[in-house]
Amino acid sequence: MADDLLSGQINFTGLGSGTDFQTMIDKLIEIEGTHKRKLENWKQEWELKNEAITHINSAMLELRTTLSSMDTMNSFLTKNVASTNEGVLTASADADAEVATHSVQIKQLAKNAIIVSKTGYANKDDKVVGSSSEQFAYSYAGEEYALDVAAGTTLEGLVNLINSDPDNPGVRASLVSDGSNYHLQIRGLDLGSNASLSFNATASTMTDPGFDDASDFETTQVNQNAMFKVDGWPSASDAWIQTDSNTVSDVIEGITLNFKSTGDSPPTEVQISVATDLEGVSENVHTFVEKVNEVRSMMMELTKFDDVEQRGSIMTGNYAFQLVDSQLKQASAGLAKGFIHYDEGPPPTGDFYSTLSQVGILTDAEKGSATEGLLVIDEELLADTLASNVDAVAALFAADSIGDQKVDSGNFSYYSHLLVTEPGAYDVKYEVSGGAITSASIAGSTAKVDNSAGTITAMDGPAKGLVIKINDFPNDSSGSGVIQIKQGKTGELANLLKQLTSQESGPMHILEDNYDDIIQSIDKKIDYETVRLDRMARDLRNRFARLEATLGQYDQINTSLASQIGQLSQK
Repeated sequence: MADDLLSGQINFTGLGSGTDFQTMIDKLIEIEGTHKRKLENWKQEWELKNEAITHINSAMLELRTTLSSMDTMNSFLTKNVASTNEGVLTASADADAEVATHSVQIKQLAKNAIIVSKTGYANKDDKVVGSSSEQFAYSYAGEEYALDVAAGTTLEGLVNLINSDPDNPGVRASLVSDGSNYHLQIRGLDLGSNASLSFNATASTMTDPGFDDASDFETTQVNQNAMFKVDGWPSASDAWIQTDSNTVSDVIEGITLNFKSTGDSPPTEVQISVATDLEGVSENVHTFVEKVNEVRSMMMELTKFDDVEQRGSIMTGNYAFQLVDSQLKQASAGLAKGFIHYDEGPPPTGDFYSTLSQVGILTDAEKGSATEGLLVIDEELLADTLASNVDAVAALFAADSIGDQKVDSGNFSYYSHLLVTEPGAYDVKYEVSGGAITSASIAGSTAKVDNSAGTITAMDGPAKGLVIKINDFPNDSSGSGVIQIKQGKTGELANLLKQLTSQESGPMHILEDNYDDIIQSIDKKIDYETVRLDRMARDLRNRFARLEATLGQYDQINTSLASQIGQLSQK
């Protein structure tokens, strides 16, 4: 009955009793909803933590992208090449190029072969094949090729057939116009003296007068090799380096030559100068510091503790954040992987720079400083190190699995390693006796011996796949020292960030998943509280509705009695 008297939309304000029951219900529900509000606040706190995780995770991914773009010597140690005549020759250099000047004489460029039909046709759709199919044949790079040409094929159709032929060895057909007529042009796509090209009239069965004789085509460009000298070599006046390309990268180590022309008076001599881009390397160092500091600043802001307010930030004391922060600091401050400290000797051994502090990058430990806890650059020291040994600075940042050795005794050297071999410095020991390697160990583990090659190979552990060459094998000898697989700071940090941001095993994602579970649990409790409060509100409305009805009845009785008493008084 009570439910018939009310619904969720009933407002009791101003009804018979004059009592504002709705406000009373709202207040009672508000008081009862304390626990729900606590749950909602609690949920918001976890959501803020998840936002913090997402924020720092994105920053770490961005840092990883930046570091990965400069984790090789070629990307970090940029070198510039200047040419005295860029119309004849340009060049580029990678990290292996030595700072030097070279002279290049260019006698001729490499060219491809081009042949053009002598007979012209007024229209592209002029038929060049009669009522029966025929064959069009040509020779390219010493090989014979023929393709079937269907009856009624037009000049343009012949072009399409040549280009779309699945056996096309590397030629391109097109139509060229002399202003009145169209001619078939075929050009080889390869340069060099071996890329010859000719129409093969003997093998061809074409009957059209424009394609039935060897003289129907003329050679408009002869294929040839590029011919040049570098630093006066070869010395004989009629001897030249020859290559089938105008881009040459195997003559001067680390330098790629790009031949543009032979100049006005071949053989043209051009000077190229290689110089290290110190400004570019310095810019890379500053980018490294700036990007690392962005993540560090964010980490510090999210985990700071206000001594005055005696209150922590959203992630203060969080174990995962402490772990990530600690690992990033350690990677920045520690010895670079595979590097060993420099020893002046004699002979000098080790790496000239093996930590960031040696090149002027330090962590600011000054309490209260604006850069407290961040990396700072000693600009003067950095400039000095760049000027004195820029290669060593670049290696510290961007050595990408570079092998090296420190020989204490014997005669051995780094030979090769596999992708699974981890960067690091590994102790090496071996004995050679009676023409055979009798014992060998790498990083404390027994190594595989190959007496025919005079090598030893690490078979397990982080050094697995590392191969070492004993250079005086099979002489009786013994050796010991260290083999290095070097990885610079950019690569080390990039790899670390890859682990920390992993979607499967990264601590941030694990933490985020845990927080999601907590939030879902809170949501269930909030839902339960919502239902409970709704039910309570409904019960209260029922009760107050019944009370309102009762009060109304009494009010009617009161009114009736008052009326009856009034009538008695009049009598």
